[in-house]
Amino acid sequence: MLNAAQRSEASGLQPGTIPRYARCFHWAAQILRFAQDDKGARVGRVGSIAVCILLFVLPSWAAQKARKDGSRPAEVCLSNGEVFTGDVFLTPGRSFKLNVPKAGELKTTDMITGEDVQYGKVRTFTFDPVRDIQFDPEKEVMTRDWRFIETTKYDEKTAVADYTPAKKEFSGQPHPVRYLAATVTFESGETLQGHLYTATIYLKTKDKTLRWVLRSKDQGKEGQSLDDLVYVERVRMLDESKEMTAQVKLTLTGAKLGTKDAVQALTRQSLTPVPTKTTSENTCVVTSAFGEDLYLALRREGKYVVGWPEQKDPQLWTLAQDHVNRMRDFYNERQLLGAILGPDGREVLTLVNLRRRIAPTNFGEIGGEWDKEKGALVEPWRLSIWRWKYDSQTRELALTDRGTFFRLIFLPKDPTPTVELSESLWHMQRTGDTIVVGAK
Repeated sequence: MLNAAQRSEASGLQPGTIPRYARCFHWAAQILRFAQDDKGARVGRVGSIAVCILLFVLPSWAAQKARKDGSRPAEVCLSNGEVFTGDVFLTPGRSFKLNVPKAGELKTTDMITGEDVQYGKVRTFTFDPVRDIQFDPEKEVMTRDWRFIETTKYDEKTAVADYTPAKKEFSGQPHPVRYLAATVTFESGETLQGHLYTATIYLKTKDKTLRWVLRSKDQGKEGQSLDDLVYVERVRMLDESKEMTAQVKLTLTGAKLGTKDAVQALTRQSLTPVPTKTTSENTCVVTSAFGEDLYLALRREGKYVVGWPEQKDPQLWTLAQDHVNRMRDFYNERQLLGAILGPDGREVLTLVNLRRRIAPTNFGEIGGEWDKEKGALVEPWRLSIWRWKYDSQTRELALTDRGTFFRLIFLPKDPTPTVELSESLWHMQRTGDTIVVGAK
């Protein structure tokens, strides 16, 4: 049997949060058990009391948990003109994910060679760095349910297919469908436009807690009109603006960068590669970090150097090595370079050197990608950080997130780049919008 502290750690909750809702469940269970023993009309009434206890206590616990995760005073404006104010928060432990179509393609060449390809298409963030989220209809239609009533015609002898549009059969009454684009304005003044992955937000008012599901595609019911399909039009923070700079200047102590060298920053919370531009032989500028701290990597004179602690925990290394080897991943050559335990003891970060090798099988060669310019099979390579959830009781890891510093393609004959670890690049001292790298 686990004690209260162990149950808290296993569930990912802070000690002290479990007793309240655990007692609530216990009381409700006792009442229901009493109701089962006490036959008669009181069963339904007592069962209702138990449910009421749960409904009263659990939202209060969720709100307490949300405040720890960063609720903020805000107003939520709906498309029908209604406006609600209160403390807004996400489902505890969740984040927004914004797909940014105009972020640029992540090419198979070095991702830092172009101005518009240095940050990922999907940005992850919470309410903390956000000042405003605006939703605008991208497309609105009234449509009906349908299905295909014929299949594509294919001639097996000639291997020719008929690609003319297949016939559809419609059913039911028209219903509204709305596609929404999101514009997120951050505390730094920067904005991103794209499509938000489905997320649930809550607004705790004086009287109750309201809930909305944010979707990039919203559908109504049969018989409804587009006006009936009410959506969140805007979420605006009401507290004072936070000090967050759009650009962060990095000063590299004891390092000299050449014209062909490069620095790449990766945000620590969301593991997002962000624009990093060299401005002199020992300085560079990072943008769109949205207040997050950074991991750093250098490409210098054809070699790769990553900021990482040199001290190694043998037991953690063995555990991480075992899980990296067991991963069934696109990259079939995986080299563990480093493993560290997160500050809360519930996460493990691993630095990995990844390559997709062409491997011969009974069915031919698999792996790699075809490169039109080279006219040959090539092998993708990445230098990445993997984040794992760590269960200290079972000593099991579960991969939750990935972030990449550099990505390249190689011919099968090309060697895999070697990577060095640098304690100096790991230590950073931040003052305002300036970070001194290498300062202890």
